Amino acid sequence: MKIIDSDRIDALVADAKTAPRRRVHLNLHADPAEPINRLVIALEPDTYVRPHRHCDKFEVFVLIAGRCRLLTFDDVGTVERQVEMGEGAARVAEFPPGCWHSLVVLDAGTVVMEIKPGPYVPTAGADFAAWAPPEGGDEAAACRDWLRTEAVPGARWQPPA
Repeated sequence: MKIIDSDRIDALVADAKTAPRRRVHLNLHADPAEPINRLVIALEPDTYVRPHRHCDKFEVFVLIAGRCRLLTFDDVGTVERQVEMGEGAARVAEFPPGCWHSLVVLDAGTVVMEIKPGPYVPTAGADFAAWAPPEGGDEAAACRDWLRTEAVPGARWQPPA
């Protein structure tokens, strides 16, 4: 039996605060080739999750701690839906295969569990939204902040002039 207790979650949160990407994960699956991948992810508000999709896989998020917002987009980057996850709000969400999506962190110490079919395959270039800046790029922080504060249904990201 695998147990993730409060001490382990606290350690993940501490690691995320100092990680270059401001997030860390703990795999519960022993091998990425397993048919179901399960991982616990600690994320900080200054992480950037570039909008992306998984063409042939669903993806489930279960909120363990903190608050975040999930967003879905159409093919050109218009926000279709936003859902807040947190106390008194959604706690579990599933993205269907092919759905463009992202996650923005609203509270420090946010922790989610992600579940999706394996085997793990890194997201291909074509499955990152072409309209969203790449992670680590000059516009990534601006896009992350837009996703957090201005990305409402019908809105679309426009790079700073």
